[in-house]
This record gives sequence, C-alpha cells and structure tokens, in this order.
Amino acid sequence: LSVINSTMIKTIFFGSSEYSVIILQQLLRLPDFDIQAVFTKPDKAVGRHQTITPNPVTIFATKNHLPLFQPEEFDDQLRTTLRQFQPDLGLVVAYGPPYFTQDMIDIPTHKIINIHPSPLPKYRGATPGPWQIINGETTSAVTFFQIDALPDHGPIITQIPLKITPTETAATFYQKAFTLAATNLEPVLKSYLTHPNSLTPQDHTQKSYFPKFTKDTAKIDWNWSPVKIDRFIRALQPWPIAWTYVINQQHQTLKMKLFSATIADNQLIPQLVQIEGKKPTPWSEISKYYTIKKS
Repeated sequence: LSVINSTMIKTIFFGSSEYSVIILQQLLRLPDFDIQAVFTKPDKAVGRHQTITPNPVTIFATKNHLPLFQPEEFDDQLRTTLRQFQPDLGLVVAYGPPYFTQDMIDIPTHKIINIHPSPLPKYRGATPGPWQIINGETTSAVTFFQIDALPDHGPIITQIPLKITPTETAATFYQKAFTLAATNLEPVLKSYLTHPNSLTPQDHTQKSYFPKFTKDTAKIDWNWSPVKIDRFIRALQPWPIAWTYVINQQHQTLKMKLFSATIADNQLIPQLVQIEGKKPTPWSEISKYYTIKKS
C-alpha cells in the first residue's frame, strides 16, 4: 500500500461551474490521483429573493467529502494553505478571477493545468463557447495548457478537436467540450507528468478575444443576416438569452426574449419567445398581436 501511496499524484482543484464538476467527477474516479483540496467561489446571493446559494462545485465537493475552500481572494494565507498540501499538480476548470500569480503557479511541483474549450490562442477569455457559435465556427478544440500569469496565455500540452453542430447552443457546446476533456483526462495528465517539458508555446500573433456578455449586449442586431441572428440566439442559451423590442397593439414598447428560431426563405422566424411579464410562448400563437422593432 505504501508504494501506491508514494506514487499517488497529489492534486488540488479549482473550479466553480457545472462544467468544472464534469472534470472533478472524472478526477475523483482516477485511482492514481489524490484530490487534496477543492477551491471554489464563496456562496452568493442568487435570484429575485437573493437566496444564498452554493455553486455546483461546492455541492459536489460537500457530497463527496472532499476538503473544500472558498477563498474571497488569493492572499498569503491561501498560499500558505496550498504549500502545506505539497501538491504535485494543480487543475483549474472554469474558475474565473482572481487570476493566478506566478508564485501560486509554482507551488505544485508540476504547476497548474487549465482546460479551455477553444483552440487557443483563438477565443481566449471567459466566453469562448458563445463566440465560436456566433462567428460560425464549425470546428473547435479542447485545449489543455500550463497556465502562466496571463489569462489563457501559457504553453499548450495538447488540443483535442471537436465539431460545432448547426444546432449548437452554448450549453450543448460546453457539455460536449468538457465531457470530451473528461474522457481524455487520465491519458493527457499522465503524459504531461511523464514529459512535463514537451509543451508548445502559443503563437500569440494568432490570438483572439471576445468580450463577456451582459443582458444589454444580448440585444439582437437586426442588421445582421438571418443566419447570424440564429447563431446569436443559440449562442446565448442558457444565458443571458437574446432579446429584442416589440410593439403591442396599444403601441407600447416591450422586451421579448427569443429562445429559439428557424430560417425560412432567408427570413428569421422566431419560435419560442417570452414577452416581459408573461410566460414563454410559441411566436406563432402571438405574432399577430406584436410587431418586432427592427430599427
């Protein structure tokens, strides 16, 4: 037993989303990896009633009795805690800021690995899924890379290709990308730990970055082609949901969310919509009562 224990790979994990859980769940299944600690965001107030809610990683770690830390920031106390674990490897998946400083990255013997759902250096940043869909990309990749002090900038371990389908939403894309990463987690990490220096620097001249969405930037631009608007609607599922203004029969201007659409005769036809203050409804049932404001 002591021989096995001496070769266990002591691992610390950072993540905060439902997609982080896909990887954490797989890591927990790997017999050679010992999860020393899980780091995630503090519980926060969610929704109209501002209910204090733990994120998916907190829920998973608690249920599986993994040592859990929810730091507000990366301070000296946290660095001290990390050093006490004497980790071999760090793994970060959909954690977000605060960003890792080089002294933190250097704590694990084999640094910290990130899994990013784009073919880096393209689509750096927090919203790679939606923008690849909006821009009409048909192929993507999951990138395993060693982080450095700049976001999504470090050298690449490997890239695993995947397709973007014509009906892809951000939710289906991320589910597919992180499931693919989980399937390949063991061979990729073991290969990296065996050959920690066979890394490929990113070609920074090829980098691209697109901004995060807000509810304001989810407004549809009717100057775009119907095909691009359809991609935009799919890309903003499940959040923040594409929307536009409509005018009702009383000449009031209201907001309308578009959950889905189709294209016929080069026209965008809304499918499932939601007028503010009402329930989601098929557009075909209410279209005669509303006019979409396209300018």
